[in-house]
Amino acid sequence: MIRLVIVEDHAAIADALVALIGSEPDVIVVGTAPDHGTARALITASDPDVVLCDVMQNGAEGGLDLLGEFAGRERPAFVMYSAYYTASFLGKAIARGAAAYVSKVAPIETILKAIRDAAKGHRSFAPAELRAARSALPAPTPRELQAIRLLDEGCTNHEIATRLGIRVKTVESQLRRLFDRYDVSNRTSLVHLARTEGWILGGG
Repeated sequence: MIRLVIVEDHAAIADALVALIGSEPDVIVVGTAPDHGTARALITASDPDVVLCDVMQNGAEGGLDLLGEFAGRERPAFVMYSAYYTASFLGKAIARGAAAYVSKVAPIETILKAIRDAAKGHRSFAPAELRAARSALPAPTPRELQAIRLLDEGCTNHEIATRLGIRVKTVESQLRRLFDRYDVSNRTSLVHLARTEGWILGGG
């Protein structure tokens, strides 16, 4: 039997996964957790073979952080899954030792195959996924991300400066550097890129 922990912050999705996966003859769901801290304790206590782990938890990359904490251990294997299928997240998952990365809209058979392969010690990244991860753009610094998030809220340069406690000229030079680095020409394009790459997003 494959002992599985499910980490998912939406209760309805977690219940659906338990119902679908728990009916399989070779998988037993030993527990579910809604967040990073609860998941860490559950994994330590239950010693699962595989963790099916949501990347985003309550708007933060809690799943990737959890993966990083268990990196290098023989078990459990981590199958990451998310509504956000970006090169940035793929790269982080691969670098931290995930066994697979699947989309939340993938058929349940795809998720089950990833779980079974992970339990056998196999990694399930396709060559195209590995190439995409290698080509991921470098993420902005935390300070730069603060400015991009404020752009996404529709803030002006003056408002960003006030919110961050810096000068307007500093905001202007920071944005120019971001435009040059990512080869975009305006604020809208920068925000769109940030969303496409998964640097800023909601839940999922």
